[in-house]
Amino acid sequence: MRLKVPSVISFDCYGTLVDWEAGITTFLTQTLKDKGVSADVNAVLRAREDTEFDLIQGAYRSYRDILSLSLKEAFYRFGIPYSDADGERLAESIANWPLFTETIPALGKLVRKSKLVIISNIDNDIIEKTRSSIGLKFLLTVIAQDGQAYKLSIKPFELALEKLGGKPGDFLHVSSGFRYDIPPAHKLGLRTAWINRKHEDKPKGQHVDHEFESLAQLAEFVGGLVGPRRVSRAS
Repeated sequence: MRLKVPSVISFDCYGTLVDWEAGITTFLTQTLKDKGVSADVNAVLRAREDTEFDLIQGAYRSYRDILSLSLKEAFYRFGIPYSDADGERLAESIANWPLFTETIPALGKLVRKSKLVIISNIDNDIIEKTRSSIGLKFLLTVIAQDGQAYKLSIKPFELALEKLGGKPGDFLHVSSGFRYDIPPAHKLGLRTAWINRKHEDKPKGQHVDHEFESLAQLAEFVGGLVGPRRVSRAS
């Protein structure tokens, strides 16, 4: 039996729709230049991300706080002077981070087939600016603030299911960040799709239903599924 078009396609936003790595690399490069500091930007980036991954599994705090704390820890490890203004500038810079060139065309195709949703580890004021840059209106946006929990908790996914109704199997969750999104979505019974742009190895012992190199491939795949239907653009 051929697979059917998912009723709902949910997306991680930053890293999947928005080029998170390009955005934060630009921010770090400029910040270190302004400070007159020489450091391995990629190593600083990885240290910040690892710290963030630990922080989001602890007690809930705003994502602005997560950004500041993780940046402060990364700078400390590399002997880079840190001020609170650095964390504030990082949060403010996110609204200007670039979309992947494929994002808008792919979403334009997918919205004709399925209802589109965002499930993101972010604060509301930040994602409002990002959604404006995307232009397309999503049926629902669930952020960490809503459930006071970050992915890789199942809570953001549970909240999306609660708000939209339907069966988990009717959903397809799409993310480039495997460890944040795929395990909790799979645990709840959502179909999952990994946008593996860097051709990374799948983590051992983990399951993913579909793997694509790009959002364009995802859109082509969904376009070929059984039962396409036009869905109005919801606000």
